[in-house]
Amino acid sequence: MLPFTVLLQAFKGEETGIYFADSTSLKVCHNTRIHNHAVFEGLAQRGKITMGWFFGLKLHLIINHKGEIMAIKITPGDTDDKKVLKKYG
Repeated sequence: MLPFTVLLQAFKGEETGIYFADSTSLKVCHNTRIHNHAVFEGLAQRGKITMGWFFGLKLHLIINHKGEIMAIKITPGDTDDKKVLKKYG
């Protein structure tokens, strides 16, 4: 994870004041297998998106109006998008 973080900082975009944010689900297993799943135990959580319930993580991405990456954050699936944006707001 550390090399990935260093790489992101090296290619961080220009601060322009105009940003776009989005998030997507990173499903780690099917809903029927949640109780048997142990790989992401303690990290993955049950969350809800427009397509329904899922078990996993969320990938949050903020870009500027030029399409350059400004910030990336991975959170448990039950994290509200607004909480993540307040930190970058």
